[in-house]
Amino acid sequence: MNDLRPLIAEARQLFSMGRADQAESMLLQVVEQHPRELQAVVALGIVAAETGRPDEALQRMRQALSLDPRCVPALCWASLLLLQTNQLDEARRCAELAVSVAPQVSACHVALARCMVYQGMAPQSLAVWKRAMDLNPTDPSVQYDYADALIASREWIKATELLKNATAMAPNPRGMTRLAYLELRLGNIDNSERTCRRILKKDPESAEAHVLMARILTEQLRLDEAEEHWAKATEIGAMPGFLPREKALSLSAIGRFEEAIEFLKKSLEEKPDQGEAYQAITFAKRVTQEDRPMVKQMEDLLASGKLPPNEQQFLLYSLGKAYDNLGEYERAIDTFNRANETKRRVELIPPFDRVAFKQRIDSSIKMYSEALYANEKIERATSDLPIVIVGMMRSGTTLAEQMLSCHPQIGGAGEQHYWGEHEAAMVDLQRQTFNQSQLKSCARGYVELLTSIAPGYPHVIDKNPANIIGVGSLHLALPNARIIHTRRNAIDTALSIWMTPMNTSAEFICDREAIVDAYKELIRLMDHWRETLPKDRFMEVNYEDLVEAPEVHMPKLVEFCGLEWTDACLHPELNERRVRTPSLWQVRQPVYKTSTDRWKRYEPWLGAFEGLRGLN
Repeated sequence: MNDLRPLIAEARQLFSMGRADQAESMLLQVVEQHPRELQAVVALGIVAAETGRPDEALQRMRQALSLDPRCVPALCWASLLLLQTNQLDEARRCAELAVSVAPQVSACHVALARCMVYQGMAPQSLAVWKRAMDLNPTDPSVQYDYADALIASREWIKATELLKNATAMAPNPRGMTRLAYLELRLGNIDNSERTCRRILKKDPESAEAHVLMARILTEQLRLDEAEEHWAKATEIGAMPGFLPREKALSLSAIGRFEEAIEFLKKSLEEKPDQGEAYQAITFAKRVTQEDRPMVKQMEDLLASGKLPPNEQQFLLYSLGKAYDNLGEYERAIDTFNRANETKRRVELIPPFDRVAFKQRIDSSIKMYSEALYANEKIERATSDLPIVIVGMMRSGTTLAEQMLSCHPQIGGAGEQHYWGEHEAAMVDLQRQTFNQSQLKSCARGYVELLTSIAPGYPHVIDKNPANIIGVGSLHLALPNARIIHTRRNAIDTALSIWMTPMNTSAEFICDREAIVDAYKELIRLMDHWRETLPKDRFMEVNYEDLVEAPEVHMPKLVEFCGLEWTDACLHPELNERRVRTPSLWQVRQPVYKTSTDRWKRYEPWLGAFEGLRGLN
């Protein structure tokens, strides 16, 4: 068989030169004469796969595996081809066997990680992707795929760093576009703009890049410049409905809702079957009786059965919001129940691990004691730039941020994921230890991040509610940072979580019992912070107090931040800074009281939320 190797090598060379027909002809001759020649069979399968014949390619890989069930290239290719035809279990079995046969081969781990992502296990795939990258650190394609899994797992900072590295090694428009979108999401607008300009330099006819640049410029209020890119994207052409929807989302972020709604309507004219566009409309206004025709359109679209599950999810939240605004509360709660069930199914949200969450809270309470904070040997950052607003999601964090960031000395950074993604490098809660050098490094990196997002401000707000878990390490690293905990009626908070479409990795959001359990644990944790942290660095504010008497309670918040009072903080509706949370419409309105005691409208249907009665 040795005399066949040069022929197979020559065929591969021909294929790499783009001469697929000659390569395939040569390989077929080899297989006809030597049907058990494994390498030739695999090579034929690769040629078929690369020339758009997946069924034939899979047949060849099965033939190769019949000759050698442990043939690693055939196992990897078969896994990929099986994924493409949605044969997920068999694809994973091939990948797992490949890993067991060749654990030092990066491609085997890539095959397994892809299977896990297809099965909705992106977070669980991350360790496998990392192993694949460690085995082949110079392959940018692995890093691009790893970044996709990180994005799906909502680990945006890690994904950003990985994409920076991959695009430096092998720039490609798709990877650079993902990087620019991530930078925009994280509030790093300058970085996003630089990346987008690199894309346009390489591909000036990319409609997607022009849309992205227009969004970046719009959110910086550089509207004339943005309009040039909107016009160019229109000239180039894009998928029906895409461009007006993107323009609407961008306008919504800066509070121009009436214009945004008109563009959303145009998007729906171009492409009527968009649950996402309807969701954007209903969450950018209050639905009234005049909107009954739109509600009927949504009902008809949902009943048609034409929408895929992810679009159904958007539409269900939209209809729930519409029924709530129209006072049809039983119909609203039934629709929100369906929305949550659909979201849990579509996004494959895993069950909430109550035991692990409780253990995490127990470990935090045990570790972050007054004695630890009193330890003078710990080196800490001195910066007082961060103002960190925490609390259960939907507890008023966005309102507090929007009002405070009206102050000329306070910038807003939106919801940053930095602290949550870096805490594991600083602290080992299981061993009750911390890494002093990482503590200093992460504190410096956090301050630099906030400064880059809102340059020139003495204080910058990070209002990610999830930072409630990281308060302990945050105060340890940055003892001069101000921490504000927002509280709201517990049942109102739970209902708001239930009724709001959120982009979060929290596993409790679509399960009423889980929301109740998580809420109770977080109250226990906040009780600990209240007893442990110094009063000049930790303050609590009730959402209901802010909306009932902002003129009384906002001055206290401003004083806590070490600043002089300004009446601007009473008018969040005038704040032009972009907002990227589900509350983007509410916080652009004058402070209003209609969200207090909302739970009373839904009292007959509270179910598990009854368990929060009396808690705050």
